[in-house]
Amino acid sequence: MTRNAEYPSPLAKLAESFGLMLVKVEAREYRLEGMVTELRRVGDELREARRRLLRENQGLKQGLVERYSAKRIVGQSPPMRAVLGQVERIADTSISVLITGETGTGKELLAKALHYNSPRKAGPFIALNCSAVPETLFERELFGIEKGVATGVLMHRGLLEQAQGGTLLLDEIADMPLSCQGKLLRVLEERELTRVGGTRVLQLDVRILAATNKDMTLAVQSGAFRGDLFFRLNVMSLHLPPLRERREDIVPLMRHFLDLHSRSMGRDQPRLAKSALEALASYDWPGNVRELSNEMERLVALSFVGEIHFEDLSPGIRGNQEREPAATTSVALDLGHVRARPSISSESAEPPAASEPAGSTCIPSREPGSVPPIVTVPGSLLATEKMLILNALRSTQGNKTQAAKVLGISREGLRKKLKRLGITE
Repeated sequence: MTRNAEYPSPLAKLAESFGLMLVKVEAREYRLEGMVTELRRVGDELREARRRLLRENQGLKQGLVERYSAKRIVGQSPPMRAVLGQVERIADTSISVLITGETGTGKELLAKALHYNSPRKAGPFIALNCSAVPETLFERELFGIEKGVATGVLMHRGLLEQAQGGTLLLDEIADMPLSCQGKLLRVLEERELTRVGGTRVLQLDVRILAATNKDMTLAVQSGAFRGDLFFRLNVMSLHLPPLRERREDIVPLMRHFLDLHSRSMGRDQPRLAKSALEALASYDWPGNVRELSNEMERLVALSFVGEIHFEDLSPGIRGNQEREPAATTSVALDLGHVRARPSISSESAEPPAASEPAGSTCIPSREPGSVPPIVTVPGSLLATEKMLILNALRSTQGNKTQAAKVLGISREGLRKKLKRLGITE
């Protein structure tokens, strides 16, 4: 080995160091370029995700607009047509509206129709049940509160502030604490808001709707509600009549809720025997549309053979029909939409038609094979259920797993039904 090779010159050392430095710089530049490329890719993905979310959000909002369109609210009686006509005329304004009506008549649904058919439909819709908030927390919940007002208190945006650009529904307005009514009146008059404990004035752009099931005139006369606030809220009033005063809507509503709940449960829509239909149509429905919806949901949940009879109805409805026979019913039943036929126990019963009329919302009972061929069984719902289970067990030679599959339930569910119905294993 030569001396020069064994002991490199300073120039050679410098060249070697410079070369290593260039390699390191190139490597660093390569890594930076890779990072820039990766950041660009991530940015493109985020922008595409944002565009996709915006499209989905617009689709959901459009779905809400269509869902709460006044034209889609079920109601063909003259009183309901008059109310829905008023909704269409005032929806695109920002005036305050007072919605009155008994519990369960659909006041919040009407408020949503006003919101989602207005220029504010892109903004939030917020509902506050005034009777559900304690008086000590009401001011904080509605107007908001600043941080540090008291030990441990954090800043909270009130519902008025959260509804900015949209609509706020004050449900059960008659139950609003008297101590908060003056501040709400000022908000309505000035369109300005100051949080509890704060000094900053916030400009508000919110449409205020109110709803109640009480007589507001009596509340004002008794001093429980401020008259000036009542007149400020009651620029326009809409009254929803109870179901007993618009019996023409009962059958269309039954049809609507049977279809709605059948879809949500993934079940075939059951038929209504004539005896059940007459009882439902003649009932006064003190709980109004909410009670009717609950009854249809119950009947769909309990339906096994595709047809609902008088014996399957809730005791209160059956008792009403026993006191007031169906012959006295003054309601014209649309039997072409909700299938009505004599109950199976009737001696004059005729076999069902081979096909349903066009436009019928009724869906035939289960296909043969899903349960053994017993489609019409006399007796109560429990007797029918017991008969179906026994036939399923017989058709599967007592195999409970197979019988449960035939019935569309779990093996554990079948075991519980056997025990409840007193069927020995």
